[in-house]
Amino acid sequence: MVSMKRVAAVAAVSMIGLSACAGTDSGSSAVPGGTGSPAVPGEAKGGDLLAKAPVAAAADILPGSTMEKIKQRGELIVGGSLDAPLLSQQNPVTGQVEGFDADMGKALAKYIIGEPKVKIVNSASETREALLSNGTVDVVFQTYTITPERAKQVAFAGPYYSSGLTIAVKKGTSGIAKPEDLNGKTVIAGANTPAIPAIKKVAPQAQIVTFGSDPECMQALKQDRGVAYVQDETLLVANAQKDPSVQIVGQPFTTDPYGIGLKHGDDQFKKFVNDWLKKTQADGLWQQIWKNSLGTVVQGEAPTPPQIGSVPGS
Repeated sequence: MVSMKRVAAVAAVSMIGLSACAGTDSGSSAVPGGTGSPAVPGEAKGGDLLAKAPVAAAADILPGSTMEKIKQRGELIVGGSLDAPLLSQQNPVTGQVEGFDADMGKALAKYIIGEPKVKIVNSASETREALLSNGTVDVVFQTYTITPERAKQVAFAGPYYSSGLTIAVKKGTSGIAKPEDLNGKTVIAGANTPAIPAIKKVAPQAQIVTFGSDPECMQALKQDRGVAYVQDETLLVANAQKDPSVQIVGQPFTTDPYGIGLKHGDDQFKKFVNDWLKKTQADGLWQQIWKNSLGTVVQGEAPTPPQIGSVPGS
């Protein structure tokens, strides 16, 4: 599990350039992005990295399995984002989707197919469960926080990363230093994300307004439609880094383990994905993907990955 001290270091890096201050959902997802389902081909940023990624043995691609179906199709269909900085964002120049989640998805595709061929279906926090259950996507990589409630609808491999909810405000905002300060204020959150119950728990008098994607939430904050935005710190740090009008307040006040969303009941595929995840961690691929994405902001070595199966619902 990623140390919250490490994530705090990210905030510190951002605040040096912003002047200081102090907050994704993570759960659901760090409020994934927008609408539509554009397909994006999958060669990863840093082809050398994926060139060294492992490929499953033929014996691991069991007849009639989800893995075999994906291999025969020739691409992995991933529910994800196109607008989440450092996590899964489309490069406007190359058209490729880059970031931690994006490259993890490509590495899984390489493991199954032999090539990092991925089609990304741009999903929202309200649609991920349906996309998995109806077979539109094979997996979801989208800061998808594992919860027992969600685990009733989908399966989770992992956790493969851990973050926490924190607070973002416009630069110069006063009166918000900790979660309890959100009481009596209008607070922005992603629709259908863990931020909503978390806000209600720490600030029951807050008025919550929701939007479907992280960019929409950020725009609402800048338009003063709320005085604060509660989201996964991983996402907010990236937002604050590129937009100096936004500041992060305080430390994360939750611990949110990200899981790889899978169709409920496919235990065979879940074991396969967990086995792959263990290999990526053991051979250093997970750590290198982190360094190429989130690690470009966080100082120091890659964190220790969370233990697979270590949280309820995983």
